[in-house]
Amino acid sequence: MTRKIDVFARNRAFWGRERQELLAGKSLFVAGMGALGCVVSEILVRCGIGEIVIADRGTVDPPDLNRQSLYTLNDLGGSKVDCAAGRLRTLTGQTRVVPAKVSIGDDDIAGLLVRCNGVADCLDNFPSRFALEDTLPAGIFMVSGGLLGDYGQLTTILPGRTARLRDLFTRPGNTEKVVPVVPPVVFALGSFMAQEILDNLGGNPQLAGEILAVGMSCFFTERIPIGPS
Repeated sequence: MTRKIDVFARNRAFWGRERQELLAGKSLFVAGMGALGCVVSEILVRCGIGEIVIADRGTVDPPDLNRQSLYTLNDLGGSKVDCAAGRLRTLTGQTRVVPAKVSIGDDDIAGLLVRCNGVADCLDNFPSRFALEDTLPAGIFMVSGGLLGDYGQLTTILPGRTARLRDLFTRPGNTEKVVPVVPPVVFALGSFMAQEILDNLGGNPQLAGEILAVGMSCFFTERIPIGPS
């Protein structure tokens, strides 16, 4: 980690020193370093979060480069978490980045989760999402987002307080082998996810008990109430 420099002056000018210091003491687990995982991680590092644990066991492939913002042609074939960690560490020098080469649903991640204040579900299939949800420790929030084409949606899961993903998606169907996704919705939904994570870290989630749906073609947004658990 490089020497500490003041890169957060504009943040503090908006939300104040107290919130900046609060973020510096927080840790987040990012499940999946694909499209959403890259955007969410980068924003949170630029916001000044103290630690980020990034989890993925994949490698960078050519089709990833249209939407996975932390990778370049030079990263093809490389470990996603290693490449992403290297890039994230160069952004501000003030976030501890912990790469974890794990497969959600196959590997034991409980030890990684207990060190974190919250989870970003940036996974691309429902079996892994459900397995991640089942592993959530008590008192830890999860912000879950998903993409298809130019559409996205997200919500906050609070174990024991909100509906579970398993309740919301009882018949999710099979994930397509090639999921169509265009870049604009990745950056838009990733930004909404990062904001909701910041709100959760500050104790004021906006989407606990609601789904935010976003469509890019007609600049569509809708907040959809969902029932309790």
